[in-house]
Parts: sequence; structure tokens; C-alpha cells
Amino acid sequence: EIFENKISLYLSIFHFHIHSSILLTIPMTSPETPETERPQPQLGSTERGDAIKPSLPKSTNNNNNNNTKNSSMMLCSKPKMTRTLFLATLYASISGLLFGYQMGITGGAMHSLESSMDLTAAQCESIASIFFIGLMIASPFGGYACDRLGRRSSMLYMDGLFLLAAFILMLAPNYTMILTGRFVAGCASGISLVASVSYLTELATAENRGALVSTVEASVSLGFLVSYLASYALTVSIDFEEGWRMLFGVGTGLLALVQWMGMKRMPESPEWLAEQGFHDKAHAALRRITPRNNLEGNDDSSLAERVA
Repeated sequence: EIFENKISLYLSIFHFHIHSSILLTIPMTSPETPETERPQPQLGSTERGDAIKPSLPKSTNNNNNNNTKNSSMMLCSKPKMTRTLFLATLYASISGLLFGYQMGITGGAMHSLESSMDLTAAQCESIASIFFIGLMIASPFGGYACDRLGRRSSMLYMDGLFLLAAFILMLAPNYTMILTGRFVAGCASGISLVASVSYLTELATAENRGALVSTVEASVSLGFLVSYLASYALTVSIDFEEGWRMLFGVGTGLLALVQWMGMKRMPESPEWLAEQGFHDKAHAALRRITPRNNLEGNDDSSLAERVA
């Protein structure tokens, strides 16, 4: 009996543990009772409106209109190029035109030159290469000439050398004089290129400096085109035996004369004038190349910043 009582006791304890474990797995909330909702924070009228309607930027159209007006005002206030600055760019870029012309004219004039002067192939090659020898020798001295003589004055002196080379080539009686004329043209072209780029760089403002300086490079390509057209006209269409004299002499001399006459009326570089101590002349040169709407009356503070 004692053994049976123990077994029944153990069974009752076992059933109790099983029953309690089943009860623990059942959720505490019954399906009939709805789950209590969490209380929501009470918002005021202003806060509720802000939560429902997010704030949007007001008067968007007005801002767009203002931005359009500001951009149009900025475009209208963009400094324009004066007539003096335009002409200075045009005349200074002739240095690149002369450089391209001298390189391109060799191929077109060599046929008539060889037949007219009875030259050998080695002599023709020497005439073509002597120009680049003069260019290589004179180019390192371009900076010194610009600092000593001035940018504009250096171009004027080099125009004189171009005219001398054109005179020698047009009247050259022999092979040696042709070499001399080509060498002088190479020296003049090397210094003139340095002077023209320095001149335009110092005349231009920060807004149009790249456009003005790039005209010299564009003029080099234009010089090639002009030389090819002139060579075709004098050596192919007309078949003039002495056409090389016209190409070397008249073409070079005409371009140099146009640049000399134009640069005589242009102002010197304001920065170079200020470096030499000619501040009055520097301000006068800046007034010629600066648009009137950029000048602040009689106040020269804006001009003084460029020549400081």
C-alpha cells in the first residue's frame, strides 16, 4: 500500500507539472477581449497641423523670378570688350599669322625657287630649316626684349625685322641672301610671338584672358591657310617662275606693315608701364581698354588694383 501510495503521489506530481507547462504556453490575453490601444499624445492645433501638413517653401514662383532677374542682371553687367581692346587683339594676333605663314609658305614656294635659282635638294632643305634655326636662337631672348623694350615696342621692332627680311628675300640675287632673309624672318617671328602673348595676357581681364590669348594660336592655323592659298594662286594657277619672291617678300612685308601701322595706335601694356614707374601712362592705357560701365567715376581704385 505504501508503494502504491508513492506511485500515485508521483503520478499526481507529474500531471501537475504537465498541466502547468501547458498553461504557460497559452497567451494571457483571450481572443474575445480586444487589445488595449496605447494612448496617443495629444497635439495642439498648431502641432497637429504641422504634423499633418509639412511646411513647404513659400513663394516659389517669386524666388524663381528673382533668380531669373539676378541672372539676367549678371549677364547684362558682364564687361564688354572695348574697341581699343578688340583692335589690339586683332593686330597682336598677326604675330601668329606671320609665324604660320612663314612655315607654310616654304612648301608652296620651293618648286618655283628651285627652278628659278637652280638649287639642289640640299640647298632647298637648308632654306626651309634656316627659319627654325633663327626661331630657336631668338625665342629665349623674347622675354628679355619684352622686359627691356616693352611688349608693344617689341612687336614694332620685330615688324621692322620682318620688313627687312621681306626686302632681302624679294631682291635676293643668290642662295646666300635667301638664307639670310629666312634667318632674319625666323628671329623676328620668335620674339614677336612671345611679345604678342605677353601683351594680350596683360591687357585682358580675368573674364576674357583665355579667349584673347587663344587668338594667337588660331592665327597660326590661319597663317597656314593663307600661305597655301597664296602658293596655289602664284605657283599653280599663274605658274609664275619668280613667284617665290612674291610669296616670301610681298606676303611677309604686307602682313608686317599692317601690324606695324595698327600697333602704333595701340596702348602699351599697363603692367609694364607700372613696372617702369609710369603710373599715369598705365592708368591712361587702362582707361582705353576698360569699358565705361566698369569705371567708377573718377575713383581709380579699380584701375589701381590691376597695376599694383
